[in-house]
Amino acid sequence: MIIDKLLNRGKELLYDNDQSKVEKERFNAILETARHQFEKCNFYRKFCRQKNFNPQEDIKSLEDIDKIPYLTTANFKRKSGRPKDLLCVPENEILAWTMSSGTSGDPSLVGRDKTNLDRFFKMFEFVLGEICSLKDYNWSLFFQPKPQKVLARDEKVAHPQNHMGYIFNVANKLPMEKRYYALKFADEESRKKGKLFEFDEQTTFGFLKANPAEKGIGWIGGAIPLIYGTLKGYFEKTGQGFNVGENTVFVSGGGWKSFSGEAVSPVQFREDMTKILGIPQQQILDVYSFTETDCVHAECEYHNKHLLPWQDIVVRDVETLEPVEIGEKGLNNVINPIAYSYAGVSILQDDIVRIVMEDDCPCGRKGKVIEVLGRAEGAEARGCGAQLEQETDVE
Repeated sequence: MIIDKLLNRGKELLYDNDQSKVEKERFNAILETARHQFEKCNFYRKFCRQKNFNPQEDIKSLEDIDKIPYLTTANFKRKSGRPKDLLCVPENEILAWTMSSGTSGDPSLVGRDKTNLDRFFKMFEFVLGEICSLKDYNWSLFFQPKPQKVLARDEKVAHPQNHMGYIFNVANKLPMEKRYYALKFADEESRKKGKLFEFDEQTTFGFLKANPAEKGIGWIGGAIPLIYGTLKGYFEKTGQGFNVGENTVFVSGGGWKSFSGEAVSPVQFREDMTKILGIPQQQILDVYSFTETDCVHAECEYHNKHLLPWQDIVVRDVETLEPVEIGEKGLNNVINPIAYSYAGVSILQDDIVRIVMEDDCPCGRKGKVIEVLGRAEGAEARGCGAQLEQETDVE
């Protein structure tokens, strides 16, 4: 398919000065994916027909992508949604089901087959190498539970996996002995109270105190609240920082919305991590994504979140759900031509974003840059949620 050719030419497309040519190629990839999902997914085909939409007839140019009917994260909910009905391939071809880590008690569930996983990890390796400048590394420290084993992308997993944990496991090129994990299984008493994991202070601080800079370049990752709470708390208590090496790259997995109490700003977070770990701020990068898509928006060294050359976005007004102009804020409608095994070409979720620039980032990378402003809240969120539930119901 066209998307596979674009994935192989990512760097060329990212810096191409003729972005009109890139836009045409992106449009063709999106159109082909929309047609594939319309043909292969009975649920999505019915949904499109309810909207009087046919991708064979109703998409003529890139300006028409906002017409592609969007599903929402609610459609993927394990209990209240219909994740298996969203498959575009036979269920026995699914290699991995991954779950969101939301606290609602009803996580999203997405199934990916070999084609989808191959595309996803090619995309993710591109993000690490070309956006985050992390092509080679000698060790990793993830603020996640230690997996039972290293997983391969073509390996079928028996049970649903936490999405971020699965991605970080498979994408990591290192053998297990060079991987360090900051979480361990909680003791039996804690598990009875519903706490599955706890911070592994001995492993984490033992590794950080052992001067990991001597081991070479590292990759530190995980959710922001856990990283910030543990490292900042230790630093304030002891006054001791660490030397992880000035070439180590900190690629976080988001989690800004999960802070209990007063949240920390990205600027303050970077300043504190530089002070505690000794990493330059331009190498402390945030990544924004969610389980129901194959799109990852990663920060460059200027802390701008870039869309990748093959993906697009429609920002929709919170009340009307109509597209808004560049610079205006609204709901995030991700256009994802990588999706193959599930109907994910157009997904709307409840994060508020805006497009802040296009082709003008000082890093030299082309394409759109977005700012993530947070989640729709209060009456805004309730009204939006009710409307979305009605809009995405299939009769």
